[in-house]
Amino acid sequence: MFGKEKCVQARRMQRRPLKALRVCFLRNGDRHYAGLNMAISRTHNKDFQALMEQVTESMRRHVVLRSAIKKILHLDGTPLKSVSCIGEGDILICCCQYEEMIRIEYTVNKDFQKQRELQTRCDERRIYGDTLENVKPTDLPETIRQQLKHLQPLMQTPRTVIFRGYRRCNGTKRVVKMVNKQYMDYNLDDPYLEVEVLRLLRSHPNIVEMMYSLKDERHLYMVMEYMEWDVDEVIQVYGPMSAVNARKVMKDVSAGLKHMQEMELIHRDIKPANMLMRYSTETGVEAVKITDFGMAVFYKGSKLRSCCGTPGFMAPEMIAERGYDYQVDAWSLGASLFHVLYERLPYADDYTTLDEIYAAILSGGPNYPEEMIKDTDPEAKDLIEGLLVRKPNNRLTIDEVLKHPFVDQ
Repeated sequence: MFGKEKCVQARRMQRRPLKALRVCFLRNGDRHYAGLNMAISRTHNKDFQALMEQVTESMRRHVVLRSAIKKILHLDGTPLKSVSCIGEGDILICCCQYEEMIRIEYTVNKDFQKQRELQTRCDERRIYGDTLENVKPTDLPETIRQQLKHLQPLMQTPRTVIFRGYRRCNGTKRVVKMVNKQYMDYNLDDPYLEVEVLRLLRSHPNIVEMMYSLKDERHLYMVMEYMEWDVDEVIQVYGPMSAVNARKVMKDVSAGLKHMQEMELIHRDIKPANMLMRYSTETGVEAVKITDFGMAVFYKGSKLRSCCGTPGFMAPEMIAERGYDYQVDAWSLGASLFHVLYERLPYADDYTTLDEIYAAILSGGPNYPEEMIKDTDPEAKDLIEGLLVRKPNNRLTIDEVLKHPFVDQ
């Protein structure tokens, strides 16, 4: 699991009130030391620097340290930046000053491993016990089945299922999104607002339309309009888009984002896969609509700090946890335009670890494919560079995107 996703998931897995987290700290490069087991309280261990000092003091009783612990990483190499990114059962690598993580087969305390496996099973039963992976169309509420026929799953996970069906009265295609309410309830940082957001944004031409919603004791159901493609699928099938099609994508998505901002909403997961579209090879892009508002949040002026989104499209201020606002959607829009034109991401495609991706986003420049850059519309490139600006205050706003020469033609 990606480190940033792991950070979000760790927070979702905690009960109320938050209990102490059982964590195992390993010494970097030491395959024999079975680890330091500690209980981390988010109430008493809020200061990450103080936690590293505590780990240093405790670990020095068992192993030789060249210096104090200066860096703590997940097993996949993702560095911890705050106590909030620690989850129950985490196994963490402790590095001294100037040390790089050594990837070896570490030995972990057997008792800790048993506790971890037991806790994982308990958490899965608690949060995903009502798994949706085996849900069938016949499990949908009778109200939905009375209105829709030929229901088939398009996507199925433990937390969410998306069905496609046809209205019995006229054959119009519809989508049913089914969400596990336990998953919604355990997103502690921000409430799950998708239904509320879709109701607030309804009838806008660039926002996917929700016809109605239902809920029962365990699940939430949203019946929405169906669109044949998303932008990512079109790119996978037909390759990079022309400037004309890319312009239409940017114009429609920006219009949708402008409407969201007028309603004080941030999407937080703008990417080609969340841009539904009507498309044909004859006419190109006809219409684009923003979808998937599971991470959407209201913005009331105070900077947000929750870790969420899709690696590769996340803004640097979100990665650095410096606080963010509407401008994270503008950055993601720039990364999406890059992907639309080049069939690659500006930072992620040249790197294999999340660490490297985040480092590139925080300090590198977008990596244009040399064989394609000469054919890029100069106004499109100017728009990309105006959106992929690290300082949010210097980044183009959505209003400015709509007035940009590439879009406003």
